Amino acid sequence: PDGGVRRPVRARLASAGASFTSASLIAAALAAAPGAHTAAEPITRDKLPPALVEIVVGPHVLGRISRDLFGSNLLWPYNAEGAFDPATDSFYPAFVNEVRQLGVTALRYPAGITADSFDWLHAIGPEAQRLPNEPYGMQDAGLSKVCCTLDGPEPSTVGPDEYGELLGLTGAVGDVVVNFATGTADEAADFVAYMTAPHGEQPASQPSDPGFWAALRAKNGHPAPYNVRFWEVGNEQDGPGQDGWRSGTVVSMGPHKNPCPAAVELVCLYAFGGTTAFYNQPVGIIADEVPSASYSSGLPHQVFYVYFPPVVPGSQTVEVGGTPWQEVSSLSGAGPDEDVYHFVPSKGEILFGNGVHGAIPPEGERVTASYESGPHGGFVEFYRAMKAMDPHAQICETEEARTAFLQIMGRTYPYNCVELHKYAKPLDLSAPMTTYEENLMGTPLTEGSKLAALQQAVRRYSGRNIPVVITEYGQLIRPMPHADEDFNLSLDEGLLVASQLRQWIIHGILLAEKYLLVSTPFLGESPIDLSVDPVGLSIDSAMIAGPGPSFVTEPSGKVLGLMSRLGGTERLLSSIDGDPMMPASSGGPVPVLQAVASSSNGELNLLVINVSPDERVLAEVSPWHLALPRKVTATVLNGPSALAFNTYAHPDRVGTTTWTVQVDQRDFLWDFPAHSVTLLRMPLLKPGTYRV
Repeated sequence: PDGGVRRPVRARLASAGASFTSASLIAAALAAAPGAHTAAEPITRDKLPPALVEIVVGPHVLGRISRDLFGSNLLWPYNAEGAFDPATDSFYPAFVNEVRQLGVTALRYPAGITADSFDWLHAIGPEAQRLPNEPYGMQDAGLSKVCCTLDGPEPSTVGPDEYGELLGLTGAVGDVVVNFATGTADEAADFVAYMTAPHGEQPASQPSDPGFWAALRAKNGHPAPYNVRFWEVGNEQDGPGQDGWRSGTVVSMGPHKNPCPAAVELVCLYAFGGTTAFYNQPVGIIADEVPSASYSSGLPHQVFYVYFPPVVPGSQTVEVGGTPWQEVSSLSGAGPDEDVYHFVPSKGEILFGNGVHGAIPPEGERVTASYESGPHGGFVEFYRAMKAMDPHAQICETEEARTAFLQIMGRTYPYNCVELHKYAKPLDLSAPMTTYEENLMGTPLTEGSKLAALQQAVRRYSGRNIPVVITEYGQLIRPMPHADEDFNLSLDEGLLVASQLRQWIIHGILLAEKYLLVSTPFLGESPIDLSVDPVGLSIDSAMIAGPGPSFVTEPSGKVLGLMSRLGGTERLLSSIDGDPMMPASSGGPVPVLQAVASSSNGELNLLVINVSPDERVLAEVSPWHLALPRKVTATVLNGPSALAFNTYAHPDRVGTTTWTVQVDQRDFLWDFPAHSVTLLRMPLLKPGTYRV
């Protein structure tokens, strides 16, 4: 695969005496570099290992590395997880500076399960006039047993405009998840127009015209459109509490041409929409569906909402304490003791009386509703409505049942991208830490093979090269090995991210976003406060740790900052011969060294990841078409151990060190420390390469 550019390593060593001199210089520089966490020593003939690892970089161009590959998720609740300062109504300057320095190229909002019931219209305009939004999806669906403490309504402080401003401040491209679980195609289309429609001198008066929403955005102080290119229709549609109205009993399916087998009804509902039924479902109040919200307060003029509007008119039955009450067209004509309510089907709104016109539900009685929810639009309708507002919008499907969705859509129905989440899931939490690390580092290899199969399936069923985008990746938030609450902050997490990013590069992924950009795992100098919501203020998977005004860059953030330098460059063919393997994990042996090479502006970039927690590797680097003599600039990310992470008191415990050394041979030796990421940059003799 390397085009015949390799020669036997030992044969070269036999006649390359000068290379040992160069290797000594490089190793000595590595050992002396301040802050470089390695025990490297100068290399001499008697210290050469009997077998040497060889890293070969050939001249063949395999494709361009996408600039949008180095993104992350920005959650809106809790003041964007501590990144937003409500006192100044802006993101903390230190946070914005960190995002810029890391080279974050894409930002996803409102991100994850927080998008499944997010009402964007609640979050625009003067903050004092905004309504709260509901965090973390459908709150009645047992989600708290999976990951999350459910807190009810959360202020919409970081809304679409605040997010759009951050895009402008950082230069990142936008990726927005629209509410499919409880929202409508029209609401999603209006959101597209609000964010991206150009503002003209003659704004339209109808909401169906993009100019209407552009004028509203300008009225809110933001005349220029925001750089939002990607749009996802829903999030993790097979997750607990995230299938929304699809979790009911199917009443009817939306219009479709391709067959919808009964075995994949949920997939068909996602694709084509439909109507579902719910029975004796608790109701909620505005932006609040925790269980307590369904009980009467005993106050007059109570207003409740069904979970999944709109409601088919006349299909609803509302009960108070298990007893049905009667619907009336107006409460004004009702007597004080009449058990009646007024209903608005489009909003699923239930209005009770005040004790003068209609009875007040007794305090403590639970209000429930049975109803038909719909008709709801599916992906096809969302796509059509959103494209009408912005033809350039890239609309991604998010249905987790991939093959079924691809088959149903076929070549009939369009979509612009396939969204995927790739989390490394803990396999054996009771295993020794070294075994856990080996299993973890083997995950990206398995992910890469599955990713290739998905890309092939997309081409087969659609007949087009529709890109796959990875909008969440990393390691699952919970659980952690040995109850180690800081593991997702560690250098191990950074090495996982590096290895995953390498796979995304190899497979030509267009857009990738690490979970999570920022959170507040540190309260003072305490590592983790378990009394705080484990998915709210203490998510310990952040690339940037807060809370503001000061922030700490964690290893995964530093990895992204290092690898983002490859964005926009041309990937070159590279191979590693003689790479040592970590002991067999659940997916097979894991190579210790993993490399990716690229070129840009007459410079060669070679990035090498050492995923081993304790094994340093000496390798001969054999790049082609290099100027001689030349300077090699090395940047090494490392720490005192694979479990090290950064805190306020020790913000650079895991950090990077950069230095330059001159070499006079094409082939040279390099010492790659354990648990490290190394970027070597060197000038090319000539930019000419072979494109394959």
